[in-house]
Amino acid sequence: MDARNALVASQVVEGRIDRIEVFALACEVPKGPVSTLALMPVRNGLLVRITMDSGLTGWGEAWCNYPPKGNLAKLALFDGPIGESLLGAQVGDWTTLRSRLEREWARMIVHTGEPGPFNHCLSAIDMAAADLAAKAANVPLARLLSADPSGDVAVYASSPRVEDPDSLAQRLIELGHTGVKLKVGFDAAGDKRLLERFRAGDPAGMLLGIDANQNWTRQEAAEVINLLSAHDLAFVEEPIFALDPLKDWVQVASGSPVPIAAGENITSARQFADMVGQGGLGVVQPDVAKWGGISGAMEVGREALDQGAQVMLHYMGTALGLAASLHVMAALKCDGRVELDANPNPLRTDLGDMELRPTAGRLPVPDGAGLGFEPDPEALRRFCVAETTVTRN
Repeated sequence: MDARNALVASQVVEGRIDRIEVFALACEVPKGPVSTLALMPVRNGLLVRITMDSGLTGWGEAWCNYPPKGNLAKLALFDGPIGESLLGAQVGDWTTLRSRLEREWARMIVHTGEPGPFNHCLSAIDMAAADLAAKAANVPLARLLSADPSGDVAVYASSPRVEDPDSLAQRLIELGHTGVKLKVGFDAAGDKRLLERFRAGDPAGMLLGIDANQNWTRQEAAEVINLLSAHDLAFVEEPIFALDPLKDWVQVASGSPVPIAAGENITSARQFADMVGQGGLGVVQPDVAKWGGISGAMEVGREALDQGAQVMLHYMGTALGLAASLHVMAALKCDGRVELDANPNPLRTDLGDMELRPTAGRLPVPDGAGLGFEPDPEALRRFCVAETTVTRN
């Protein structure tokens, strides 16, 4: 059996789900991320540990950045319909589990009117299933996803606070970064001054992306992007409302001198394909904890690369999902980057053992079996604000 066939054979997880543990995590931070959407004074997490009847365990994470208690609502879904449905179920081929569950739960998702929370929970389940499969094969997840993954991955510092933009680039360089994303969309003149001051203190010419968090109209986006494009921008993330018609995204992208980026609010492989193929999206940003999990990010990432777009994985959660993102990017083996939150978040820095300081803008991919990262039990207890266990015993 050659290496590729060995990888395919290892996709199957034997046995049935015996136990599901869900941990809602939270910690207050003095200076959380600032954007036009909302302040984030509380950093949340929702981690899921699935145990098979063989004793094998897999970890996953569901997106719950906002609102401050959104993780509790998703914990309740696991304590109710999701846990009841999963308990005793077979994982089988992990790459098909999410799509099977999407079909099985379709009526419930429509009935409850909660596609977002269900998508986030499905992402956690998909991630845990991938972790299980890689552990069963005794290989790092990236090796399960690709016969020849990268050993390290490029990252960019995401959304640092900009009280002193003149010295920001130098501070980031000293921390090992070679790229950054800044929040904009507050007012055009202020955004222009921010980028001018940042670039004036950036002799190295860092990769620079900006994120408007959907805050411009189509006309505003065209005007402001042209105004800011003089500052050598790598991408403009979500310049307009995520649910605006595709034709509006087409117009923005076709008139922009800077690649347009989106993905954290795209919720199907079909939408991703349309945004790239028809909408002119130049940078694709799937989030492994928000929609699609590992399987979805790999699918849309490969499709985007085939279509000539770039992949920059979106991520702003705990260390667990960050580890998963690094494995996906390592398997895609492209010149994209993983978003690395540059704000205080103990759920990223204090949850367990993982290298988080870049060297020349790159982080090593965890090399243990599966995700190569598991939360430290003491840290898990310290940050846990609620938990539930669903078991057959």
